Amino acid sequence: MKSILFLILFFTNLYSNNFGYFIKDYISEDNINFRELKYEDYGNLILDEFTIKFELDFEKLENKTYYLTIVSDKDSLIYTNIKYEIINNIIVVKLDKFQEKEIFFKYKYDSKKIAQFRWNYINSFEYKYFLKYEGILYGVAYGIIFCAFLYYLIIFFSTRMKCFLYYSMMQLFVLLSLVGFMYFSYHSYLSSIYQALVDTAETLSFLFTLLFAQAILKTKEKMPAIHIFINIFILLNILDLIAIFIYKYSILYIYIPFYIGFLIPTIAGAIAVIKGDKNALVYTIGWLVVCIFIYAAEHYLIPISGIYTVHIGAPLESLIFSFALGYMLKILVKEKNEKEKLLIHQSKLASMGEMINNIAHQWRQPLTHLGFINMNFQLALEDKKIDIKYLNEKIKESNFQLDFMSKTIDNFKDFYKVNKQKENFYLSDEIYKAIEIMQPIFDNLNINFEFKIKEDTQITAYENEYSQVILNLLTNAKDAIILRKISNPQIKIILEIKNNKSITTILDNAGGIEKEHLNSIFGPYFTTKEKGTGIGLYMSKMIIESHFKGKIHVFNTEDGVSFSIEI
Repeated sequence: MKSILFLILFFTNLYSNNFGYFIKDYISEDNINFRELKYEDYGNLILDEFTIKFELDFEKLENKTYYLTIVSDKDSLIYTNIKYEIINNIIVVKLDKFQEKEIFFKYKYDSKKIAQFRWNYINSFEYKYFLKYEGILYGVAYGIIFCAFLYYLIIFFSTRMKCFLYYSMMQLFVLLSLVGFMYFSYHSYLSSIYQALVDTAETLSFLFTLLFAQAILKTKEKMPAIHIFINIFILLNILDLIAIFIYKYSILYIYIPFYIGFLIPTIAGAIAVIKGDKNALVYTIGWLVVCIFIYAAEHYLIPISGIYTVHIGAPLESLIFSFALGYMLKILVKEKNEKEKLLIHQSKLASMGEMINNIAHQWRQPLTHLGFINMNFQLALEDKKIDIKYLNEKIKESNFQLDFMSKTIDNFKDFYKVNKQKENFYLSDEIYKAIEIMQPIFDNLNINFEFKIKEDTQITAYENEYSQVILNLLTNAKDAIILRKISNPQIKIILEIKNNKSITTILDNAGGIEKEHLNSIFGPYFTTKEKGTGIGLYMSKMIIESHFKGKIHVFNTEDGVSFSIEI
């Protein structure tokens, strides 16, 4: 974003010649004949000696004080007619009404080379508060921008939202541009390769600014016309990168007014605000400020040297946008928490439905048995063959079936009970809880089930949650077997320890998962079942990763699928 300002300042200050309204500069190769100093004339001229002359206009200088700053090969300076000081390896000369009207600097090299000389002037305020402390200014600026880059790059890897990536990359290339600007401010000559590198960083920073504007304002969905317009400028920046590679300098920003580029996201942001996007207001204000800032810099309305201006404006803009993105991130976290609460609620409802279905399945046989008992009572009454012994036998049978039904409810009640405290438990015990619920269903469906314990381990966590994960995976395996009508169905659980990690593997022979679905099955609401909720595997993954700090993996086997829980 600051790349445009960098270009402006670079070409108007870093290598300007006659921008001083009270000072004129001349160059001489023979120390006699002087001509007006122009960078394009001597920028590539090979010399062994030359003299620079400055003429001061005291009427225009009035009673003000400025300071002339010169970047050159100080070791080759053989003569000057004034006093100077060295600050940050730069020659500094005080300019006031008491100074010489003509100031000379004569240089002589041991061998011919490109004349290394560049000058600028600063006011008293800059001399007093910036020049001597510019190292601190640069350090703070780079620190703020680098932190913004690193922080939002991490946020991108967490959220996978492109707007954070674009903003992070924008900050990176802005930082590289500023470092290049600072580096060249201490050197009198800029080679074409270095120029190309800096121009590349600048163009990339502006390119990512436009991409960031598209992503944060969602122009593709909300403002298609603006989206296309921004795409045109994105294409121009890509072409400019190609031009830099060929010609070693940027062409685009020679012909396009720099502040116009920032009017594009500013206008897009204003339209977004008008359409009701209140979050776009901060970004719009930020872009507008930068736009005004660049315009003022272009027209020399800022009374501070370019290098200081850009090192103040760049981190300030970073802070403004970082606060805005931080607020946006806060909203995203809130929405995510609300979504997770909804998913947990839906998961509980789905679990209750599964629980009721399982209870109904397990109650079907004892209810049928109780029905037969009642039928026997009815027949016995009709035949008048009831005696105390027969009655006790039937009551005993009824009580056995009722006890089984009551025990079934207790098992499910304990299984879905919410644990508020972590407890020590063996993984095998929690796996057996899930098996106890599913075993009658497996028996009824003639599913060959096997649980093999190679090595058990004890952990501290919420015990019922591990059982719920195992139950979800067993239920999915059972559903797949029923759906695909697998002959000789098999489900197997293996508990073992590898590399100091406990691994529970659930395998089936239900044919596996389609390859295009393997990377999606743990996503919320993803399901291949006709009446599935798509939250079982998502919640299982959340439980294992959040509460057990583990991982859950899935891959297809030769005849089915394998889920492994690693903690």
